[in-house]
Amino acid sequence: MNRKQMFRILGIPTLLSLLVIPLDVKADTLEELNQQKTELESRIQELDENSSGQQELLDTLEAKKEQLGVGTITLQKEIDKLTLQLVEQQGKLQISEEKIKELGKEAETLEERIELRGEKLKVQARAVQTDTNPRTLLEAVINSENLAEMIGNIGLVTYIMNINKEILVQQKNDKMDLVEKKQAAEDEQENLEILSAEIQVAKTNLVTQKAGLENQIEQLAQEYDLTVEQKEAIAQEQQNLAGTVSTLSDQLKEEQRRIADEEVVRQQAAQEVAVAMAGEIVPESFFEESKVVEYASAGETLPEAKSVTASGFIRPSNGIVTDPFGYRIHPLTGEWKLHAGMDFAGSGPIVAAQGGTVLVAGYHNSWGYYVKIDHGNGLQTLYAHMEAGSLRVAPGQKVSQGQQLGIMGTTGDSTGVHLHFEVYENGVQVDPEPYLGL
Repeated sequence: MNRKQMFRILGIPTLLSLLVIPLDVKADTLEELNQQKTELESRIQELDENSSGQQELLDTLEAKKEQLGVGTITLQKEIDKLTLQLVEQQGKLQISEEKIKELGKEAETLEERIELRGEKLKVQARAVQTDTNPRTLLEAVINSENLAEMIGNIGLVTYIMNINKEILVQQKNDKMDLVEKKQAAEDEQENLEILSAEIQVAKTNLVTQKAGLENQIEQLAQEYDLTVEQKEAIAQEQQNLAGTVSTLSDQLKEEQRRIADEEVVRQQAAQEVAVAMAGEIVPESFFEESKVVEYASAGETLPEAKSVTASGFIRPSNGIVTDPFGYRIHPLTGEWKLHAGMDFAGSGPIVAAQGGTVLVAGYHNSWGYYVKIDHGNGLQTLYAHMEAGSLRVAPGQKVSQGQQLGIMGTTGDSTGVHLHFEVYENGVQVDPEPYLGL
């Protein structure tokens, strides 16, 4: 029994069941994994921003700590200065106290001198009196018996009055000097006490200010430590999320490999079906029952008219060109590498730029669902990132220019719905722009 006979026995529906793979389930799995990965990467970016904010706060706190530290040093210098002044004032107070003691001794001496003068005056007053007739000096002059006695008594009175005058002047001066010395000592003592009190108050105020600054520094230190802990927690969460993202990336690659392997199996089966059915009449139900691959009839074209360029090509999509051929930073990897095709953004059908034979209609890790067509003479085109389940052609199938190949999607390494279109000349990727007349 040859393969063709076997296919006849099995029947088309049975063969179709062998070819139909539940790619929608797999696509959902990939979408979920990609969504999880995107959410985690978004969270990592948010944590990066938070970490930057925490670092700015740390820098601010560090600057405040440094500023307060400088203020504390300045206050300490002022406190030390006032402390020295207090020590100096205490020394002056001791000197003043000694001076006051000396002034006290001088005052005592003056008081004794004053008292002695008082006694002397009393003695003198008594000396001019007689023993038998205690007359006053004035009476002695008035009652003189003769001129000679009167003159003698007047001279005596004058002498005694002059002496007493000098004593009285000295007495007065000593008393004034005593009062001044006592007042000077009291004033100096009072001034020193006031100055010492002022210095003590100033020192107390500075000590209070210093204590306040030290308290602020302590609070800033606590806030700084808390911020450091928060930053470390963010870093730990970033590390954990990065590990999770790495795991998801591995899962995505594994899922993509599994889908690609299944697609290879499906393509091989499709090729075998196409070979086995060569020359057979294929029922229309074959195309209607397929949930994944719908083979277009020969010559099917899109209703929209397409203008043919001088190179014999038409635009593969009505989308807008968003990324031309050339070197760029890869949107997913961040690498500087060649973008070996042209991207069309938008949605809708993808058509063959020129008629030819389908080489590949399947899945690739990077291209997603894609079609590759051979146009002869070493010229080939590639159409990537098609929507899952939208492929309308099979390997080995002849297609005409403008025939629909699939629908624009975002499968594989893609950041959004678009068509990645490539042109090959003898196996080398070239700029599609000249072929499309853009």
